[in-house]
Amino acid sequence: MFSTIVAGVLAGPLAVAGAAKILTPSGRLAWPFRRGVLRPPWGPRLAGTAEVAGAAALIALPARPAAAAGLAAYAALTVTAYRLKGERCACFGPARLASVGRTHLGANAAGTALAALALAAGPGGPGLPVRAGIGAAASAATLGAVLALDRRARKAEMTAAPRPCAEAITGVRLYLTEGCPSCRALKQLLETVEPARREAVATTLIGRGEKLPEPLSGMGVPCAVGVGASGEPVCAPAEGIGAVKALVDTITVRTAPKAAAHAR
Repeated sequence: MFSTIVAGVLAGPLAVAGAAKILTPSGRLAWPFRRGVLRPPWGPRLAGTAEVAGAAALIALPARPAAAAGLAAYAALTVTAYRLKGERCACFGPARLASVGRTHLGANAAGTALAALALAAGPGGPGLPVRAGIGAAASAATLGAVLALDRRARKAEMTAAPRPCAEAITGVRLYLTEGCPSCRALKQLLETVEPARREAVATTLIGRGEKLPEPLSGMGVPCAVGVGASGEPVCAPAEGIGAVKALVDTITVRTAPKAAAHAR
């Protein structure tokens, strides 16, 4: 029975993650792979197809082969999470989740451990119908959790307000990555900002594997920090479209004195 329960539980997240990658246009994904077989536009669909196939194997195969398939799938996801630490999570398609970190690594490692235990436990308990029912329930629970987290993240981004700063902000250092949908949306939004403020935004493109500087370490993109006249940070960093836009709106625009404006 243990092997049956584990197979169904592990199939749920794989099915939801795979379907999200297959059904979402690659342009809407913060996809971290820019080269090789996993590069867009087919990379996300290839990864999603592999995840859906893994979920199907967990449900349809006998106990030991199913456990072996789950072990292989979650071990691969654990290694991938380790390699992509700090990257924006595209695990469940366009859902705005936290950047890949210890939570992702721990969850996939736990899945690997459960699959290994199921493989060691061997066959036993009810078969396909029960496993399929557990898999459907796990898929529904996973989808509900992802949608709730995504809704909360979007609401936080749109309602974020800038924190008080130690002194007036004269510029903003903005950090983006290539292929990030939120970054593209923010760049379009900043086009509506008055030119003086837009010119005070210094944009840095972070490559794959590069770390964000302090005090932005561990944050996702887009993120930014406000700087003062000395060029040093004077505010808490901002993360997400809404928070970064609000930070840019607080830039102090220095205008020339009226007398100078009329000078010939």
